[in-house]
Amino acid sequence: MFPLHPHDPPSVGPYRLHARLGEDACARVYLGSAPGQDPVAVKVVRPEYATDPDFRAAFARLVQSANASGSAYVCRVRDADLSGAVPWAAVSRPLGPTLSGLVDAHGPLPADALHTLALTLAQALADLHAAHRVHGSLWPDGVLVTRGGALLSDAGLEWAVGDVEQRAPHPSFAAPEGGASPATDVFSWAATLSLAAGGVEGPAGLPRVPLHLRGLVDTCLKRSPSLRPSAADLVRMLGGPVEPPPWPPAVLAAAESVAEAQRGAVESAADGGPDEGAPGDGAPGSGATAAGRRGRGASGRRLLPLGAAGLALVLVAGAGAYWGLTRSNGDDAEEPAGPEGLITDAGCLEGDGYPVPDGEVDGAAAEAAATAFSPDGDVLAVATDEYGLMVWDWRAGEEVARPAPRTDALVPPVFAPIGCLIAAPAPVEYPGEEVPVQIAHTYDLPSGTTTEHLGPQQGPDTPEGGWSIDPRPVRGLAFSPDGSSLAVGLEAPIGSTEAGNVGLVDTTGGGRDSVLAGSGPYGMSFADGDRLVSATSATVTVWDIGTGEELHRVRGTTGTSFAALPGTDEVVYADGDRLVRWDYAAREQVAEFPMPELADAAPTTVRITVDPGGSRLYVSGRVFEDEGSVDVGRVWDLEAGEEVTGGDMQRSGFRHVSFHPDGEVLALVTSEGRVVIADARTLETEDPLF
Repeated sequence: MFPLHPHDPPSVGPYRLHARLGEDACARVYLGSAPGQDPVAVKVVRPEYATDPDFRAAFARLVQSANASGSAYVCRVRDADLSGAVPWAAVSRPLGPTLSGLVDAHGPLPADALHTLALTLAQALADLHAAHRVHGSLWPDGVLVTRGGALLSDAGLEWAVGDVEQRAPHPSFAAPEGGASPATDVFSWAATLSLAAGGVEGPAGLPRVPLHLRGLVDTCLKRSPSLRPSAADLVRMLGGPVEPPPWPPAVLAAAESVAEAQRGAVESAADGGPDEGAPGDGAPGSGATAAGRRGRGASGRRLLPLGAAGLALVLVAGAGAYWGLTRSNGDDAEEPAGPEGLITDAGCLEGDGYPVPDGEVDGAAAEAAATAFSPDGDVLAVATDEYGLMVWDWRAGEEVARPAPRTDALVPPVFAPIGCLIAAPAPVEYPGEEVPVQIAHTYDLPSGTTTEHLGPQQGPDTPEGGWSIDPRPVRGLAFSPDGSSLAVGLEAPIGSTEAGNVGLVDTTGGGRDSVLAGSGPYGMSFADGDRLVSATSATVTVWDIGTGEELHRVRGTTGTSFAALPGTDEVVYADGDRLVRWDYAAREQVAEFPMPELADAAPTTVRITVDPGGSRLYVSGRVFEDEGSVDVGRVWDLEAGEEVTGGDMQRSGFRHVSFHPDGEVLALVTSEGRVVIADARTLETEDPLF
């Protein structure tokens, strides 16, 4: 569930809109309600289809026949406007997550929940087929998980796209023969069940389906439609038709948590809360409503509660939620950066804004974890356990600054691509918190200016300077290619998958900060100036940073590390004992690289990096054995698909690698926590930097 964008309508027909639920193949989908009625999903056709007469005709046919089956397992169309400038349909929306949202947040469903899901979806399809209606677009995002069971979110309205464009709305779950028929619905049933069981799309999920269901699912995935059972056969083979058994407690609790968040948004409006609007002020269904009629203040900001008590409110402004709470050294005012922004136009060795503490540095005790080269290549930032964040003139072998005495070495520091600004975590003590909270900071080396960035969370907000809700530590940092934005990823709040986890800091001082709601907070990287790639422990997601919309999602990843290949739509991620090079736009595998050591590595210790030229892939991981842990490292030639050999570091393993901007050298963190400079081609290393 996402906050409404400023360009979203406050109402459609008689339905007040409370949040955006997502987007399907042909429509934007909103959570809406009307007085005295249960919530609905309002599907508003996207502009590119609203002007297509063939699509409008197909969509109207599907909407008008949607309730023909009378199935208890298919959400019913409650209202529609099919002749207006922008067609829309309101469909019953029991509260709860989608199946894909549930799997993304909690992993594959437990075995005792899969039979409930399989039987419910089979009975839904059987009801549709008995009414001479096919669904045509079944996939996990179209399945709702509620307290009472599972339902299809509609009767297949997305097939209007397939009917007009002759393509499957969701290719990863579509039968190979194409089209829409009872047999293609059965194939999509099996593909959806495979994802629910294994957490990955396509055939890769089949081996993870429990044995008592695997044979049936395998049969439904046969290439020949004639070999697949009918939906009615599926119901009989699963023991029906009967009322499906209830969800196991873990699934029920997860579904109720999301339902409570959605209920909070609806009830807040009913009580005259922050998203109180005036649905009758504008033309029904119109998005061209004045900001004042939306219940907005003069600032253009709007409060939208994303959940029940304990969930933070999100302030919506511009393209996202405004959370610009920053604090600079020596200034108590909570103001954004000034006209010059956060970045000073100077080189890294042109100022001495941060002092270097007296005393010798013990390299063996420093326990370095990560490094980063400055954009001019003159200095190297090093995150250490013992000395905090250090900055070295690596050519001279001298420390030139120590911006922070403590840092979270598990989150690598990053430099802005211009000037000499470093972003890194640092602990902050707050009243009432037993341990310091890791907060994102930026350090401008030439000026010596330090700025805190709380990310997409509200606080501290108690009279004592503490937090009324649990503060969330930073878990990822990334700069946009032009340096105008800094992405700050926070640890996801317990019990919620809907809150904003990634905030975008405007570093120029001329814009607003914003938030990506629901984004994975780990392993972030900008694909280009318009797209941010982020990861959770099981998915990699590509986001449009202008609209906050999800563009692509890759499931089945192991851990939170990935590498985005520059200038492409490709990422490299770990999947068990191999690395997968994946084109997320084409939804196809480009290559894979075997690395059996990763099967024994903890997901949080795997790091995947690609050099700026996109020619080499560097992978490191810590493998835990009975006697302790061992660092492993591999380097691959991406074009040839072959492993690069040579260099002591590769043979002994490494923990982290960063690249000099001219491509001549690398900075490697050894298995012993020492920092060494290595030849980028041969991987031969020099003596430790310190």
